[in-house]
Amino acid sequence: MALCLICAYSTETARTACARCEHRLRGWLGEIPRQVVLLTALLEPGSRPAEGRGGAGRAYSPLPARGDIVSLLGPAAPGPVRDAASAPDQTGATPIHAVLHAWADQLADDLGHDLPPINSRAPYADYLTRHLDHVVRAPWVALMNAELYDLVRCARAITHTEPRRRPMTAPCPSCNAFGLGLTDWAAYVDCEVCGLLLTPAEYDAHHTTVMPGLARTALGLLVAEHLPRKAS
Repeated sequence: MALCLICAYSTETARTACARCEHRLRGWLGEIPRQVVLLTALLEPGSRPAEGRGGAGRAYSPLPARGDIVSLLGPAAPGPVRDAASAPDQTGATPIHAVLHAWADQLADDLGHDLPPINSRAPYADYLTRHLDHVVRAPWVALMNAELYDLVRCARAITHTEPRRRPMTAPCPSCNAFGLGLTDWAAYVDCEVCGLLLTPAEYDAHHTTVMPGLARTALGLLVAEHLPRKAS
């Protein structure tokens, strides 16, 4: 066994990131294109027709573009912005495109092929997701994790879209704790206690298996609690 470079939990020897951290990375790479859409919409300056006779013109000047959004949506450098083995070359907010381009370029270099054509919303998010099995075995996975987390954190603060977590009713099949939950945009039900990951289908099958027995046990305890006690 080895240690995950991100969370320091045990993982398979060939991996540098555990399954739970891989799941989180996959979720962020799926969320970032959605955040780009929301950020782009918020970048549009606000306007409102003037009130009063005629109803034409503006009541006030349009709002200037927000600098924090412009920083995240700005263009990327034409090449990599960092050496994956060293600290970032620039400080402050890094554009989403620059971060994704840099890690996609590093990934393509590892794999020995050219980068694919970019898409329109979040270039290279899909490319990184398709090759996540390599990313979680790369020595630079922790650096990528930190930069993606920073992007997601900044975007959520602007768009006010912190994912909600829905608790699951069945206990975890691994540790028996009631720590299972499903977070928005996540592909797996995860346990906050032991880190187990279940697909929705696996959770449904587990729920079907264990919940009838738990319900009978709970009903039996409830009935026993309300039965009249015999006098000693």
